[in-house]
Amino acid sequence: MRNSKKIVLLFLVLGIVFVLSGCNTDHYTQGLDADGGFGWVQWIVRRIADLIYFVSSIAGSYYVVGLLVITILIRVLGWPIYSKTNNLSANMQIAAPDIEKVKQKYLGKTDQASQRAQQQEMMAIYKEYGINPLGCLLPFLQMPIFIAMYQTVRRIPLTERFDDLNFNFLMFDFQAQPTGSFYSPSDFSHNWPFILFAIIVGLTMFFYQRYAMHKPEILQNKKYRTAQQEQSEKTMKYMSYFMVFMLVIIAYTNLGIAFYWIIGNLFQFVQTHINRKQMIERVTQRKSRL
Repeated sequence: MRNSKKIVLLFLVLGIVFVLSGCNTDHYTQGLDADGGFGWVQWIVRRIADLIYFVSSIAGSYYVVGLLVITILIRVLGWPIYSKTNNLSANMQIAAPDIEKVKQKYLGKTDQASQRAQQQEMMAIYKEYGINPLGCLLPFLQMPIFIAMYQTVRRIPLTERFDDLNFNFLMFDFQAQPTGSFYSPSDFSHNWPFILFAIIVGLTMFFYQRYAMHKPEILQNKKYRTAQQEQSEKTMKYMSYFMVFMLVIIAYTNLGIAFYWIIGNLFQFVQTHINRKQMIERVTQRKSRL
């Protein structure tokens, strides 16, 4: 019953994210003044675009500077949600011995009274360690903003009122689009920046995923891992590699999107490293008191 409620809630959140993103993507290939998508989501898209334009304007009209600053700003604003998610993981790590004791206590007891008592004891542990069972859904709260940012970056170069921005940076034109086939020698002279940026996106995402999945020994809790958890970790690993492949394909189509993801991936490295150090400190302090 408890798992079915979580599944329903998960699909509800995913449904909300889908609705907020707008299922019609025709407007992705049009400027920001074109109609399309959901009204207030497009309002958010246009406000983000205005912020990028403002920052770019005070930085010599360089579009890349505005994109860099706003990307970092959005990531910083989303840090509290990321931290809460990591705190949940740390609290689950600390609470694992007590949770395992309760599971062993009621192992094989399927009567209603025992099941109710087990749920009550588990909820007491969650309360003691500050664990919210629904905390794993927190990252989904960031999705509408990230989707809006994706729309903004893709559509700014197509918007006439932003034509006074300088979309050139070093040898790269962030207003350009790839032509022909990425493997065609005749098109390589034009497409090599898209290939380069897509490769950097793939590498930064791949190495971030490896870093995020390979936790230090103190955070692995191998003693309490089940076969089901190990299978879930393998599934997540394969899904993460598939995600890398998808991001590379999408990044090839737009230098702005690729740049946005590169900065985001590098920021996540720093974010994960800082939160991991905090988690290790919390787990170490808790274990020293036991």
